[in-house]
Amino acid sequence: MTRYRPRRPSSGPSTFDIAERDAFAALSAGSLDAVRSSAETWRNGLTAFITLVTTGVVIKGRDTTSALTIGWRAALTLLIGGGLLAALVGLWQALSAQAGTRPRATTLNAVHRRYGSVAAYQVALAIAAARRLRRAQYLVAVALSLLLAGIVVTWWAPADSGKKEATYLKVSHPGGPSCGTLRSADGGELRLKSPGRHTPVVIELSAVTNMKMVKTCG
Repeated sequence: MTRYRPRRPSSGPSTFDIAERDAFAALSAGSLDAVRSSAETWRNGLTAFITLVTTGVVIKGRDTTSALTIGWRAALTLLIGGGLLAALVGLWQALSAQAGTRPRATTLNAVHRRYGSVAAYQVALAIAAARRLRRAQYLVAVALSLLLAGIVVTWWAPADSGKKEATYLKVSHPGGPSCGTLRSADGGELRLKSPGRHTPVVIELSAVTNMKMVKTCG
């Protein structure tokens, strides 16, 4: 049975190899702090973004949707609500990347057994934080897309015409019932602008026997 014995290298590592090893070790040691610093920046930006959007929705949301039909209002609710939800989940991912996961008790033996070295353990933490940060960035893109789509809907969605029907005044008097929009009521006279007539109908207030509001003059 042939036995393989390790051989001594013909030459030691060069100065360049040693410098590269030390540079990589320094880069690995600082990778976790770099990722968490970037995650903190994203967290601050997302917090300000969510605050701004939420404030705008609370202040203008009712006025924006009140003139829309139910279908368009539901679509707008899904877009705005989905955008806010994606932004909140993205904020949570950024917070997780910055602060790390739930702290767990560990030992040096456990680190060596699973990762081989403390340096490899730090690199693994940096990789996990970077993945969460990438998820946060992706969710921000989704949130922006949904919110922009919601803004476009508010620009182009048709208004609910049923809520803008004209309200007419129907007046009963000896000359027959008259119906139209109220123009004025002064000098003892009531003036109505009836549909299809250019000149208003003038009715003496003393002759009015009944008045009521109607949606149509038909």
